[in-house]
Amino acid sequence: MTHSYDQPAIKILFDTYWSSNGWKSENERNTSPEDFAYAKNKGVMFDIYSIGHDEIITKLAKLVATLSLQRVSQAFLYSLTTRDLAYRSALGSYAMSFWMPPHSFVGDRSCTICGDYHLSSAEDYNVLNFERLKWGGIRHMSPLYQLFDLTEFLKLPEIKATDKDVSILRGIIKIIESLPATARPRDVEKAISAHIKSSKSERDILIQILAYCGILQPKNRTGFFQEYTKPCEREHRPVNKLDWNYPISWWQGSDGVNYEALKYYFPFLA
Repeated sequence: MTHSYDQPAIKILFDTYWSSNGWKSENERNTSPEDFAYAKNKGVMFDIYSIGHDEIITKLAKLVATLSLQRVSQAFLYSLTTRDLAYRSALGSYAMSFWMPPHSFVGDRSCTICGDYHLSSAEDYNVLNFERLKWGGIRHMSPLYQLFDLTEFLKLPEIKATDKDVSILRGIIKIIESLPATARPRDVEKAISAHIKSSKSERDILIQILAYCGILQPKNRTGFFQEYTKPCEREHRPVNKLDWNYPISWWQGSDGVNYEALKYYFPFLA
């Protein structure tokens, strides 16, 4: 796996939250002042920052309006061979935020438009960056994460995908097309495991990003391509254990690939 960031700084960040046993408990998350200062200087760790919902939505709308779709798509492709997951995450945040309507906070505990809880609070961007660099992001449905992710993405060098990058995505699409009608997202994850260097968690996020883009779109559900499905409209599957977010949780092999969305994000593939 390669990274755009300083490796010792990434190690400091990862060691703060993760051990060989998985997530560290809050009282285990100790970072020395010297290590934090180093990682902060390298743009990998951050001070606590207070921001409210309306400011998040306003800043996010302005950022997305100026962001090149081609730059985001090229970055996603680039990540497929390099495993530089900071480049991969941005597509999920872009797809989830592009068609989100401008709005102020509506609701009680969470916003009924976007589902965000951040009416006004101090946020720890370090855990967001840990998830972003380790797995390619987790909280793509959160406007706070989208704003953080895309802001940091614009600080990265702009890159161009290679033919090998394109061939990997083309192969993933062909694998998905070949699955039986009864296939579920976990079948997709297992089927592409030999095709792309990745962990199971990385593949899970990759598949969910394709769903946020509408490329893997259940035919009987709304999504986030050319529309924005509000939290109250995101119906959960009636199962005891659900490993997937909406809408990929509803996808099955018979839904196939949405070529309109594929052409929008990757015009040379469809």
